Amino acid sequence: MKKKFMAMTLGLVMALSLVGCGGGSDSGSTTTKETAAAESGESTEAFSNTVVVAMGAGFSTLDPGYVYEKYPPLIVNACYETLFKFYDNEGAAEPCLVDTYEFSEDGLTLTVTLKDGITFASGNPMTSADVLFSINRCKNLQGNPSFICDTIESMEAPDEKTVVFHLTQPDSAILSKLTYSSTAILDSEVVKANGGTDAEDAATADTAQAYLDTTSAGSGMYVMTSYTPDEEVVLEKNANYWGEGTNVDKYIIKIQPDSNTQMMTLSTGDIDVAMNMTDDTIAELAGAENVEIINAATKTVGFVMMNMNEEYGGPVSDPTVQKAIRKALDYAGIQTIVGEGTLTPYSIIQSGFMGSKGERAADYADIEEAKKLLADAGYADGFDVDLTVCDLDMEGVALTDLAQKVKDDLSQIGINVNIVSQPWAAGYGDDYRDGKLGFTVMYWGTDYNDPNVQLEFLPGASVGLRAGWTAEMAPELAALYQEAMKATDNDARTAVLEQIQDMTYEDGPFIMIAQAPAHIGYNTRLDGVAISDPYALDLTLINIK
Repeated sequence: MKKKFMAMTLGLVMALSLVGCGGGSDSGSTTTKETAAAESGESTEAFSNTVVVAMGAGFSTLDPGYVYEKYPPLIVNACYETLFKFYDNEGAAEPCLVDTYEFSEDGLTLTVTLKDGITFASGNPMTSADVLFSINRCKNLQGNPSFICDTIESMEAPDEKTVVFHLTQPDSAILSKLTYSSTAILDSEVVKANGGTDAEDAATADTAQAYLDTTSAGSGMYVMTSYTPDEEVVLEKNANYWGEGTNVDKYIIKIQPDSNTQMMTLSTGDIDVAMNMTDDTIAELAGAENVEIINAATKTVGFVMMNMNEEYGGPVSDPTVQKAIRKALDYAGIQTIVGEGTLTPYSIIQSGFMGSKGERAADYADIEEAKKLLADAGYADGFDVDLTVCDLDMEGVALTDLAQKVKDDLSQIGINVNIVSQPWAAGYGDDYRDGKLGFTVMYWGTDYNDPNVQLEFLPGASVGLRAGWTAEMAPELAALYQEAMKATDNDARTAVLEQIQDMTYEDGPFIMIAQAPAHIGYNTRLDGVAISDPYALDLTLINIK
C-alpha cells in the first residue's frame, strides 16, 4: 500500500503569515503607511516600501546551481521557489510548488504533482520540464551543492504537471533536500537562451552563471535587478508573480559584514535589518528607539571530539573517560562564552529539528561523578593530553576560546590539557577529515535543514569515522542510520531519531557543547523578521506595518 501525503491547507498560522509560494496577502490590497498617511493628509516622506538589509560577505555567485555559502539562500529564496519549503525554522518541509506528493511503499520512488497556474517572472508557465532541467543541472554542474541530489538516480515527467523521482535508496530527507537553494526551479527557456544546459557535461558546457549572477530566472516574489559584488544586491517586486505577495516593493541588500557599522546604520535608520549583530553591538543598541533585537539559536553546533582509535586518542579513546569528560564540562559557562541565545543540545540532533529531544539537562554536569568515572577507567590521578584546535570561529566565537574553556573545566578532575593550535589550511583540515586528530573542539554547520544531516555523527558514517568510530564498535546504533533514512513517515522517523539521541546522550566520542545563536536587529516598522537556518532571513515573510 502506498503512503500518500496531500499538500492540504498549510494551517491557519501559515494562511495568516505572509509567505511565498502563493501564500499571504496581495500588496495591492494591503493598506500601506503611504496610503494611511495620504488618507489622513500627513506627509509620505517618512514612509517607504523599500527595505534595506545589511548582511555578511563571503560568497562569489548567485547562480542557484552553485550557491553554497550562508547568505545567497536569502536572495535565492526571494527570487526563486522550490518544490518544498520551510515556512518556519522548526518542523518539517512542506509543499511549496507541489500540490500533492506520494512515496512508493519501498521508499524508492517519489511522485510530485505541481500546483496549477505557476508562472516565471518572464511570464512563461512552469512545467515538469523546468523541474527536470533545474535539478539535472544542479547534479551535472558538479558544484559544491550537487551532493544534495546524490540519492536522486533519475527523474521522468509523464506529463506537464507530474515529476517522478527514482532514488538510489530510501531517503527520508529528500523533501528537505528539495528545499535547498540549489534545487530552485529555473525558467529553463530563459536559462538555455543564456548558455544554460542540464546535460551530463554541464560542468564544462554550461555558461549561464554569468547571466544568473546579474539577474534571476525564477518564479519567486522578487526579481534581482542588480548585483554589485561585495557591495549590494537589489531585488524588486516580480510583476508576474503567480501568488500573493507582501507589501515590500523593493529590497536593497547591503553587503556590510562589520557589526559595528551595521549597529550604527540601524540606529540611525539607514538600514532596516542588521544580520550580523554581536553581544557587544546589541548592548550598544540597548534602549535604542524603533529597534528590536532577536537572539535565538541557529543549528550551528560546537562539539568536542575524542578519537576512538587509541593510536590518536590515547586516554580519551576510553568510553568511560569520555563519560567523565561529558560530566566535567560546564555547559552553562560555555553558553556564556558563546553568547545570549545559546543552547546545549540534548544530543546529536539540535533543538529545532524535527524529532529533537531539545536541550541537555541544566544540572547534567557533576564534578564528583566525573572524578569517580575517571578513577573507574584507571586514571584516578588524571592524565596529560593534547587538544588540537584550529583558527576558525563558530558564529563569531573563536574555537580557541572554547578550547580554553574545555581545558579549564577538565583541570577540575585532574586532566591536564595542552592546547595545540594548528591553522585549518596548514594541516588541521586534512587531519580532521582523515581521522587523525585525537582530541579537538570543532563546529558543524548543517548542509541542509534536516535532522538526517546529523546522522553523519553515527558510527561508520562520515563524521563518525573522523573520530575513528566504526560501525563494528556500535552495530545497534549504526543500524539506526538506515532505519532513519527509510522512515518517510514523520512519526516513525521521529521515533528513530529519539532512540538515536537517547543512545548518544551519555555515550560516544562526540559531545555537543553549544548550539550557537544568531543576533538580528531590525526596525520596528517591520513585521515578520525572524532567524532562519535555511534562508538566513526569509524576505517573503516580511511586511511593513
